[in-house]
Amino acid sequence: MAEQRQMSVEEILKMMEKGLGEEPKPMVLMSKLIPEWIPRQAQERKFVMEDLKSIPPKYKHLIMIAAAAAVGCHLCTETFIKLASRSGVTKEEIGETLLATRFALASTTFATALEGMEYLASR
Repeated sequence: MAEQRQMSVEEILKMMEKGLGEEPKPMVLMSKLIPEWIPRQAQERKFVMEDLKSIPPKYKHLIMIAAAAAVGCHLCTETFIKLASRSGVTKEEIGETLLATRFALASTTFATALEGMEYLASR
């Protein structure tokens, strides 16, 4: 059986650029710092998006949008929105995901302040 050739870092970056529709700036910069990590990033994306089958890809895209928005990463949120849109996720689905994320984050405010609110309520 023939051994499968490993893609070069440059080939992986070109593949990422094609999928994203623009240069993947964080990956390009990381390739200059730790180039051997780039193939791992590509493998992990394939594992999550293609190899794992329980959650449909559309929902994985929406989860990534929600997670990126929740942690406040503007570039990641924009990137995941673009990838989701190119994969057929609708504007309405993305919008609802952002609203659900906003609600979840707003709700965590009370949970985060639980001990302080207990203190205030007991006074």
